[in-house]
Amino acid sequence: MTVRKTAGVRLRAGLDAALARAGKELGRTLEWDERELLTLGTAAQVADRAEVLREMFADEQAGKARPTILVKISAELRMCDRQVVDLVTRINPGVGVAKSERHVRAARHRWDMKRQQLDGA
Repeated sequence: MTVRKTAGVRLRAGLDAALARAGKELGRTLEWDERELLTLGTAAQVADRAEVLREMFADEQAGKARPTILVKISAELRMCDRQVVDLVTRINPGVGVAKSERHVRAARHRWDMKRQQLDGA
């Protein structure tokens, strides 16, 4: 009998693999710090909760399919999915501070505009 891994265990394994790859690229062993470990644990718990909610949603759809219950489960599931994404983006499996790609692009755009203004002056 095969033991099925939970969503949280799969999430943690994927992030640990990303950390190992980043360490290999840098030529050294990297470890999660205390803050990252706490964030990883919370993200894994929320991923597990989302997995249970998905099962509840499927069961409700297959059963009575009560719209009010489906809406409540769906809202909670969306919140869990968003929370997992938010938590994971706080983790950086490399060296340095984790950065939001959207914010980096915005900052680059502002600097490019500033340079164009300075070059034109």
